[in-house]
Amino acid sequence: MENATGIVFLFNMEEGTPEDVSKDFSDYFPSVTENLVRQGLLELAELKEIIDNKKVFWGAIKKNFDKVVEDTDAIGDLAWQVYKKHTKQDPSDNVRCLIYDGSQAPWNFTLMACVLYS
Repeated sequence: MENATGIVFLFNMEEGTPEDVSKDFSDYFPSVTENLVRQGLLELAELKEIIDNKKVFWGAIKKNFDKVVEDTDAIGDLAWQVYKKHTKQDPSDNVRCLIYDGSQAPWNFTLMACVLYS
């Protein structure tokens, strides 16, 4: 059984910098991470450990956003790259993701919430 080791949020770079987007999103963070647990992508204890170890990262998708959001392999690959860039660790190839449609999300932009495993 693989353990969840990190969370990567991916978004369209047109929304702003990772710093600005993460700040604007902060009010929604608890409900989105709770949903990751409810959907079975990680356990509550794993979520707490990820937050405590500051293994939550943001990645801006610079080009072909509309194509990437429809390609689960591309989403997983980008999340893997963001995680590795920040931690210098190779997670497993298994990446699970929830995609939030910007037209329906209260934060008004499309977001991919990805869980990476060890």
